[in-house]
Amino acid sequence: MTTNEMHAMQDDEAWLTACATPGRHWFQMSGTLRTLETLFTITRWGALAWAAQAVMDRAGAHETRGLMVFAVTSMLAVGAGWTAGTLAERGARAVATGLRRQLTGALLPTAGRISETGPAEAAWAMVDLAGDVADFHAQTAPPRRSAPLSMTAVLAVTAAVHWPAAIVLVLTTALLPLNMRLAGLFAQHGADRQSAATRYLNAVVLDSFRGMRTLRELGAVGRRGRTLTTAAEQLNKATMSVLRRAFLSGMVMDVVVTFSIAVNATYIGLSLLGYVQVPHAPRLDLFTGLLVLLVCPMYFAPMRARASAFHQRERAVIAAGVIRDIVKDTPAEVTRAAGPQLTEPVGVSLAAVRFRYGGNDHDTIDADAEFAPGTWTAITGASGSGKSTLLSLIAGLHRPTAGTVRWQTSSVRQAPAIGGCAWVGQQTVLLDATVRDNIRLGRPEATERQIRQAVDAAGLSAVIEGLPEGLNTRLGEGGWGVSTGEARRIAIARALLRGARLWLLDEPTAHLDADSEREVVEALRRATDGCTVIVATHSFPLAAAADTVLAIDDGLLRDPRPVKA
Repeated sequence: MTTNEMHAMQDDEAWLTACATPGRHWFQMSGTLRTLETLFTITRWGALAWAAQAVMDRAGAHETRGLMVFAVTSMLAVGAGWTAGTLAERGARAVATGLRRQLTGALLPTAGRISETGPAEAAWAMVDLAGDVADFHAQTAPPRRSAPLSMTAVLAVTAAVHWPAAIVLVLTTALLPLNMRLAGLFAQHGADRQSAATRYLNAVVLDSFRGMRTLRELGAVGRRGRTLTTAAEQLNKATMSVLRRAFLSGMVMDVVVTFSIAVNATYIGLSLLGYVQVPHAPRLDLFTGLLVLLVCPMYFAPMRARASAFHQRERAVIAAGVIRDIVKDTPAEVTRAAGPQLTEPVGVSLAAVRFRYGGNDHDTIDADAEFAPGTWTAITGASGSGKSTLLSLIAGLHRPTAGTVRWQTSSVRQAPAIGGCAWVGQQTVLLDATVRDNIRLGRPEATERQIRQAVDAAGLSAVIEGLPEGLNTRLGEGGWGVSTGEARRIAIARALLRGARLWLLDEPTAHLDADSEREVVEALRRATDGCTVIVATHSFPLAAAADTVLAIDDGLLRDPRPVKA
């Protein structure tokens, strides 16, 4: 492992430790209750040993008291253990929630940060990796607090009743750190392989679902199925490798624990039979011997939990590294981007703007242009010429590699603010919700009157009247229940409801027939009256509706008008 890799791992471990902060209070209470559970359990086994000695001595009163104490302390131990587990789960939820909030701020285009994380990795981090980190802290944080006290309590009781047995426990403890180191070495490589296989399978599954229609059209479903099967087999092999390593290290731990208990059991048995007598050792009776045998396994329980946590720890370190890479440089508090004043149209200025995707050896966009407030401008060009990328720069979804993009009104001149403009694209996103909820998605506090005004302006009134429950009609996932043109008009109503004075349209009439295209264009003209509109399109009717038409050729856009510095 190189020095840089070691530093990176140390940073990931430090960040992993810091992730426990939201649940630390719950973990501390859980650890305290685990310690109480140990004390109650020691008392329970003492009461049971006392009752057994009373039976041998024919002391009925002591037998009854011992069984009563055994019953009470058993209930207390179970209650403490259950409560400790509940608090640990609550702490894990707090940790997972904190991580998912950070991921939400990093993955969503807010606070001026644009995430380049792919959807498969984003979903993996949000669902699985945050859970891995939370589960690790829930499994390790409470024992870290309770283990020293619990082991000390068991050792103290053992030493108090019969110190030779305590010496056996101490000598055996020296073998445990070596086994735990072995567990860690076994776990690390296996966890790396499992993480890589999981990431690959997530990407394959997501890409397969997203491209299913294309795969069917190309007759490639079978080949894609084999790729998916191969990815699943790789994950299965990696997972089985991790399980084998966990089984081997756990087996070594069990051998050490079993050896210690066997030595104590043999010694106590031979002492009770009179074959062994350690000089200066207290006399052994049934109470002493039975109590030592019952509490000995408790001494090793925290160490066994720590050993099993090594495998979870390696998964958590890898998860922390991935999450940390996603959320680094993200503001701690995600604030809503401030947009320009919405009382007047917004002009756009592109001054010597250059944009290059990472790894490319040439600029994707080279633009100098100015879009006057309150005008319609159509940008035409071949597919792949950079129209959509240019719109994303104007919207603030990407930052230019060089040059400046500015929004301006008579009183404001600023960089693009994410969420400050309206965007209508060729792929309309409709949620599995009612038409009303889909329209007010960007403005949840909108009144019924405002929703109706947006519906009228978008030309949706007739469509709404034809739906079974009007605005309360529930749309299926992806907009099932309305046509493509109707879905576009819902998107227009949604954008209009936000009140933005800058509209960016990316092929809003793509894949529509002539009648639907005409209706969408008319709806757009009504909805954007008095607004600045920049539309990327191949459509002649849509371009003809614009005040100005600019052409982009292989990313090059030039406006003959001078551009302000």
